[in-house]
Amino acid sequence: MSLALAGLTVLLALGGDEGDLVVLKSGKELRGRVVFEDEKRVVLRQDRRDMPLERGEVEHVESRLHNLAALLDNDATWHPLDKSELELLFAQAQEMGLDGEAGVYAWRLLIADRANAGAHDFLGARKRGQGWVLPLQGRWVDWEKRHELSKDWGSCWELSSLHYELQSNIPLPRALDTMLDIERLYRAFFELIGPELGIYDVCHPMKVHVHADDASYPEVSSEAGYYDPETDVLSLKAERGFDFTTLAHELTHQLLQDTAFREKNRDGCIPAWLNEGLAEYMAAGVKSTAPLVFEAGRANPQQFQEHARAAKEAFDLTRVLSFSAGDFDAGTGRSLKYAESYTLVHFLLHGLKGRYRPGFFDFLRDVYAGKGSSTDLRNALDVDWRQLQKDWDLYVQTPR
Repeated sequence: MSLALAGLTVLLALGGDEGDLVVLKSGKELRGRVVFEDEKRVVLRQDRRDMPLERGEVEHVESRLHNLAALLDNDATWHPLDKSELELLFAQAQEMGLDGEAGVYAWRLLIADRANAGAHDFLGARKRGQGWVLPLQGRWVDWEKRHELSKDWGSCWELSSLHYELQSNIPLPRALDTMLDIERLYRAFFELIGPELGIYDVCHPMKVHVHADDASYPEVSSEAGYYDPETDVLSLKAERGFDFTTLAHELTHQLLQDTAFREKNRDGCIPAWLNEGLAEYMAAGVKSTAPLVFEAGRANPQQFQEHARAAKEAFDLTRVLSFSAGDFDAGTGRSLKYAESYTLVHFLLHGLKGRYRPGFFDFLRDVYAGKGSSTDLRNALDVDWRQLQKDWDLYVQTPR
């Protein structure tokens, strides 16, 4: 533990509401939100205005994004967490300016130690007699009552993190694990496409609703998971058990929409085959949860097998690229459409030792620029269409 803490101390000191800190070599200090960094530049957002800074003029950067990565690494390294480790992570989150994550650890501390005064104080609880009462919609309730009331959507758990707001009426321990795993999935998404596309950190809170029952689940969808790009709300139904792969699929839809369009204050949509294929790719990469372990490129054998078995019934490349969002609704060949979209994305990223990977990322840049037609893909890959179909077919038929 001491080694992890020693490596983390340089990332602290961001408490308060002043925001991230960029110190220039001139000595000037700038505050705001660091939304992008690479070896060439740092981009600092101040009042919705982005300020690009050459890396050579920057002395050092202190950002909540860096701090969150370190915090999640410590959490995963020490897992399962004992009381002393929870207290340390709780303190670190506060010092790092990560109030939402600090709230997660405060709740975890109370599960481990109901009398923990520091956690109660942070959550706004009040001492009453020998115990504590928690605030809830203008009243005060004890621990048992708060858990009982949380089953109703109107008084469900409300948690937050650097990038998300989570509402849920599932049991609190599972909700807390989910809050941190959502951030881990966010990190995996950015590690996959962020360096190639130079996408900016999402600064508005993305909303995720996890429902424990049918009664509270929105009637707009019969699916177990649903992302609404109009409201930017993701809904998941966990009545038959919590499935993080379904959540990972919908989180990817949300991240694609928000990083490509919403953060830029633009309208647009992701090509359907790419939207569903990349969402299935991210879901397949989830090896385990609580804490989430993600492996980029991890194959889903069932979907490869479904595509391979389809043989002559499979949709050809031209048809897959023309899929609309409605084609993935209930109907003939629905599961095959998902499988083919997934294997196509997997093939473009990993097939033939990465031959098509650079062109795939060129196409993603086009998508983020508001394009994304089959012609754009053809131009980005710079390959004969018939050869691409043959290479994809062979890749799918290769045993896994």
